[in-house]
Amino acid sequence: MIKKIDLGKTNLSDLHEVFKLSSADELDNKKARLFPSGNTDTEVPTTSIFLASLCAVKEYREELLMTLGISKIKTRNVNLYAYTEIENSSKEHRPDGLLVITSGKHNPVIEWVAFIEAKVGNSFIREEQIARYIEFGKEIGVNCIISISNEMVTSPTDSPVSTKKRSFNLNHWSWKYLSVTAKKLIRDDAVKDEDHIYILHELRRYIEHHKNLRSHNHMGSEWKSSVLKIHPYEPKDKIDQATLNSIVASFKQEEKDISLELTDTSDYLVELQAKEDRSPAIEKMLQEKKVITTHLIINKDRANQFSIETDFIRQEIRCTTNISISKGKAQAQTTALLRMLDNTGVGTSDDICIKAVYIRNKSVLTEVTLSQLLNERDSGEPYSILDKKLGDEVKTFEIRTKDLLGRDFIGPQSFIVKIEKIAHLFLQQVMSSLINH
Repeated sequence: MIKKIDLGKTNLSDLHEVFKLSSADELDNKKARLFPSGNTDTEVPTTSIFLASLCAVKEYREELLMTLGISKIKTRNVNLYAYTEIENSSKEHRPDGLLVITSGKHNPVIEWVAFIEAKVGNSFIREEQIARYIEFGKEIGVNCIISISNEMVTSPTDSPVSTKKRSFNLNHWSWKYLSVTAKKLIRDDAVKDEDHIYILHELRRYIEHHKNLRSHNHMGSEWKSSVLKIHPYEPKDKIDQATLNSIVASFKQEEKDISLELTDTSDYLVELQAKEDRSPAIEKMLQEKKVITTHLIINKDRANQFSIETDFIRQEIRCTTNISISKGKAQAQTTALLRMLDNTGVGTSDDICIKAVYIRNKSVLTEVTLSQLLNERDSGEPYSILDKKLGDEVKTFEIRTKDLLGRDFIGPQSFIVKIEKIAHLFLQQVMSSLINH
């Protein structure tokens, strides 16, 4: 135990011992914070802290605004200004903030402007409130609103609410999305200034410890009854609209949360392969097959994609990817695949199934576990997924995992825990092996 600081010799990691603290983490908890939590957990200070960070970190504002199509943010001699609680003359309308982009050094000209409407906790973006701000915006020349809340949307260019005003843009950021974006920029070494990196670290810590900011953590009060209603259905049975609406609303958010969670907990950028609101597609899949297929892409690379199938009849989650190996005949192709998957982890090879698909999409009917194929390779036996009658070369290998959830499927919280754990395992055990080989 160090009792005294020896200048030039004592390591910072040992400083906690001088103050008789049990660990370095205990000292770290006493560190001065740029954004202290506690009395800043309400809407106004939360919004102000985020907007100030947005203005402070060039790469952060460029990343977020470019996804909305605001390309002006990357041109020369531009500045971003942020204001809070802007109100009209009668004080009837009070958006939570205002963002302004200007160009020019000596006499800046406004190039783009948007209202900010932010919510924390269980508060939702309300259509009637947005409608009032649209009218206010039309009066003063603002044609864009960016809403921020715990709600999630498929793309930042979507919104939890809609408008019939064609000349008005509604965009949305979830707090989780803002936090994950900050971490991704730091992880990718995309932020050049170390002071800006510090600001993003502090902003992320603030969001993570904020009692009113969170991920999508509940499928809704109607989830259990809706899932139980669909479970005995046949694929073509019709689902009533109320049940469809309740599932679509929550599942659309969970899809986005999965992509954000995978990005946050891995070294990859994992995105939904969808540019528009997913509601119509999810509703159609539920109505026609009772299976929702979510397509994800890694690091924007079309060669690295996988899907998650959520089966409401079987109450099962299936993760699938396809890989083509161009060199060699079927035997050599399979050996090459197994070389890629050989390090998926102890005990996981029994859970991963593989199917060989030949030209004209012909395949051996039964899937074979990775464990069985590894044993066949090591013992010199013919691979059981191959069939000479179907062709000399495999067109593609289909790799899949299946998890029956049972009662966990109907739990509004347990469903989220399970599907995100399954997606994470598939990313780490299968996709990571294929990408890094």
